Amino acid sequence: MKLAFVATAAAALLAGCTTSPTQQAEIGYTPGSLGYAAMTKGDWQKAESQLMRTDRDDPARLLNLAQIYRVTERDLAARDLYAKVLEEDDMKLVLSDGSVVSAHAVAKSALQTTATAARN
Repeated sequence: MKLAFVATAAAALLAGCTTSPTQQAEIGYTPGSLGYAAMTKGDWQKAESQLMRTDRDDPARLLNLAQIYRVTERDLAARDLYAKVLEEDDMKLVLSDGSVVSAHAVAKSALQTTATAARN
């Protein structure tokens, strides 16, 4: 099973990273392909550019791109990406705090959060 290092959860997880992004980022991926280092620096434009050059259906890529969309106030686009993750095969992801989660669980949680925010 493939493990991917993603920065999908809350900013608190990003801030909790104790090593440099290049030391533990993007396990199993070409460095920069998941935009992790750029995301930890808040360089959303660079991170988005990096993510647009990679496999469109990869759940780790979709979740990171969705996080960028949320941060840059494109919630509808983010929700579309979370739904797409749920259409793909599930995979285990390593978050920036070292925890391992299901891509589907992250997408479901994020969909609930964005739906709640849209109603308020």
